[in-house]
Amino acid sequence: GVVVPAVAAMPPVSELSFRRAIINLADAGRLGEGEDLNDAILDFFIRLGQHLIPQGGDVSAPVSYLGSIFWKQLRSAFANSGEEGWKNVQNWAKRKAGGLFKDTYGAFAVPINEDLKDDDGRDAGNHWWLALVLNPAGGAIKEPMAVMCLDSMQRRTKKFDEPLMSDCVGCFHRYTLEVTEVEQAGYLIVISFDARGDGSFGPLQRPEKSQLLVDGYVCVDPSLGLKINMPGDDGVAGRFQGTLTFAMDGRCRSSIFELRYGEEGFKPIKIEFDPFQLTKLQKDVSRFLGGYLAKEWDMNGPNKGLRFEKQSARALVADVHQQENLNDCGVYVLENTLRSLRLKRTFLKTMAEASSQVLSSYPWPTQKDITARKLKLKGIVARLFAAAADKGITDVERLLKEDAQLKEEVLQSLTEARDSEVDKFAENLQSELARRTQDKEKETAELKRKEEIVLARREEERLKREEEARRLEEERLERKRGGPPRKAEESRKAKGKEKKRPSGSSEGSASRSPRKSRDKAKGKRPSSESEGSRRSAKSKRARGGGRGRRNRDPSSSRSRSRRRRR
Repeated sequence: GVVVPAVAAMPPVSELSFRRAIINLADAGRLGEGEDLNDAILDFFIRLGQHLIPQGGDVSAPVSYLGSIFWKQLRSAFANSGEEGWKNVQNWAKRKAGGLFKDTYGAFAVPINEDLKDDDGRDAGNHWWLALVLNPAGGAIKEPMAVMCLDSMQRRTKKFDEPLMSDCVGCFHRYTLEVTEVEQAGYLIVISFDARGDGSFGPLQRPEKSQLLVDGYVCVDPSLGLKINMPGDDGVAGRFQGTLTFAMDGRCRSSIFELRYGEEGFKPIKIEFDPFQLTKLQKDVSRFLGGYLAKEWDMNGPNKGLRFEKQSARALVADVHQQENLNDCGVYVLENTLRSLRLKRTFLKTMAEASSQVLSSYPWPTQKDITARKLKLKGIVARLFAAAADKGITDVERLLKEDAQLKEEVLQSLTEARDSEVDKFAENLQSELARRTQDKEKETAELKRKEEIVLARREEERLKREEEARRLEEERLERKRGGPPRKAEESRKAKGKEKKRPSGSSEGSASRSPRKSRDKAKGKRPSSESEGSRRSAKSKRARGGGRGRRNRDPSSSRSRSRRRRR
């Protein structure tokens, strides 16, 4: 018979590549249960998503991505700002056709790998979270811009200066409980407590039986960390001091909890957190990215004549679902980035204006979603390695071009049907923006009304000042003419009287003539004063005449004769 030569099997491949993103078998192992995702897996699948998820491929991707180590490189060489750090990554954005500010981009995704520290300042591992810069060009074109921090392990702490107190009912305050501090790290709630009993009612209740009520469900079986472990007994005092750590459902959004200590008897303690705030690193990320974008716009922006306002970015913490283990933070970053690639550019830009309340209604991934995504990625990686070994091709882009079925399988591993949930969120967002527009119009109208009131008051004060200046000027002119200063009202009255009076002499004669006529009618002399004056004049003339005969002066006689002739 014919001997068929055996076909040599292709040797297995040890790595896969897609557009300079490379993963090996060790990286693929990071998709296993209890493993942390690394930067290689992030870059590989996000770039695959940019290529496959948008209908137009990479050129129409709504989210820009410069790599998982971009943030680390931006902060290198002791850079103190985004402008200084720009030189460390100045060529990274040039690899993107059209740059970071291309019209198709509505967001810029930056994975952050944070170094964690414990209470003693020692290394406590690393943690991934995503900074999503919404509307990156907004700082130059005067549009809303935001740096949204998507952290699946949010942290907050609250210390009570006056401890929260409780006691056991019926024990006459001899069995007490104090809560001094509460901390949240993602899905974990850590409560610092101090329980005491004097032994008069037996041993102190064990803390392991405590419960935490939140969002309508009960967290049980807390982890216990004790510094003092003295249960006590009849007549023997007991004390437990340490921490209770409860594991919550990652979908919990509440900031209010109720602690029930022990099995029974102790009064519940209500514990309330403050809302999540930006951490120091999150503030630094927002500041650095704002500075980097300002420098990138200045050097490579489409319109360098416009000034990029780096302070225009609104930093905010989105209230996302929390991971329910200590390993899946990287998968959350990947999932959030892949989901953003399904959104429209205009939608991403609009999200920059959304409030924290509306953002909390967005269909953020849950722990269940993350577990399912991780299984899908693990399966598709195995499929790609098998296809690469079968065809002897390690370039995944070539594999997908040659195998449409494989391309569809990869796409399905990166997406899922969530359009209805996103559409519902879009409706909520549009409704909020519409209400905000109405509120802004009302606010503008109210501001306009207040401005009109202020302007009217200023006009009134101006008229008063002018009137006062006019009065002072009239007084000055009065003093200059030599007369005493008169008030403006008296001056106006005097002027009015002068206008009514025809002439001073005629008025005087008219006023005197009636009196003379009355005097004549009564046979009276005009005036006693005038009569006395005439008598005095006669006596003087008589005396003067006597003396004049003895000492006659010709000139004086002539003067008298002239007066008589007159």
